[in-house]
Amino acid sequence: MRIAYLTEWPPYAESGVLRKMVGQIAAWRAAGHDAEIFTVVPPRDAPTAPGFAEHGRVIGSFTQAQLDRYPKARLGFLNKIVSVPKLRAALKAFAPDIVYYRQNGPWYPGLGSILRAWPSVAEINTYEGAENALWGGTFRRFQEATRRRVLGSVGGFVCMTQEIADHEAWAKKPAAIIGNPLWADPLDPVPTGNSEPEFVFTGSPMTLGTDANWHGVDKLFPLAAAMPKSRFNIAGMEAKDFPGAPANMAFHGMLDAAALSTLYARCDIGFGTLALHRKTMEEACPLKVRDYLMHRLAVVIGYREAQAELNTAPYVLPIGNAEDNVAANIGRIIAFAREWTNRRVIDDLTFLTGTAIEAHRLEFLASVAARHGLHSTGVAGGG
Repeated sequence: MRIAYLTEWPPYAESGVLRKMVGQIAAWRAAGHDAEIFTVVPPRDAPTAPGFAEHGRVIGSFTQAQLDRYPKARLGFLNKIVSVPKLRAALKAFAPDIVYYRQNGPWYPGLGSILRAWPSVAEINTYEGAENALWGGTFRRFQEATRRRVLGSVGGFVCMTQEIADHEAWAKKPAAIIGNPLWADPLDPVPTGNSEPEFVFTGSPMTLGTDANWHGVDKLFPLAAAMPKSRFNIAGMEAKDFPGAPANMAFHGMLDAAALSTLYARCDIGFGTLALHRKTMEEACPLKVRDYLMHRLAVVIGYREAQAELNTAPYVLPIGNAEDNVAANIGRIIAFAREWTNRRVIDDLTFLTGTAIEAHRLEFLASVAARHGLHSTGVAGGG
């Protein structure tokens, strides 16, 4: 197949999502398909993140410099609208058998016509009804009013979890439950040499205030206080957002892939999402957990894993999805951490690799493409 991966994800900074997308394209190509990322963002006078240029291209009409010059003009949203003809031309030239759409931001005029012009599948990564509420009333109302235009325009869904698929059952679309893979093959299991356990939690910057902290970093305060000889590394977040954090919690801010790998190499335990209940969700398949496992760290999780094997694996400690999940399990977490200090996960993780996960995704994409007819003309009207 020829697969166009459509998104609005910015490719100029390294991120777990970008590494995932590049890894997916690499896996699809390795399986014999022709695949490329088309990302609708303002172009910048700067190089893209490592790996992107070989796997994708930027489609945009307004530059980032123009957005910076007129910050109140909301040119980012306008850029998507005026870039639709350029996007349509690029897709027609690529002639995809199917468009795989990972949404990043709300609907915009012309998006629906693009998704209807070719067989298409939308990847749904979260329960948007819960997540949109975190962003305030205006965004929530706009997203709720328009999201059905997007999801109604595609031929099927790839949902990260069964919970998400259940929320989208209203659309009566074919849906596949396919979680996130490792973005590269598991590394060699090199122990840390630590005598006391060292921990890591990888998150994203706090843009909504601590009330929206569904990561649950604040829950680690009592655990860190109970383990003063251990170091708790927080990547992707800043100390200013967590006043009162114990002295043995180190906030590293945003780190690129190389810096994260260096950090993981000295840590024994990784924390997955700890407060998914704050988004009224139970099930997930976080990229950070895949990243920890790729680096052979044991993990503590506060949610139900979409990848069923991980809920019962000996190198995973599930602690439940409640406000007191860490506080009520400090003893269990300490015992688990000491068990895994200076050890690495040596179990077979083949079931999480891109080769295994993407085979299921490709099978579903092929079924949607066949159902809607390969080699569509790429001509459709409406928005």
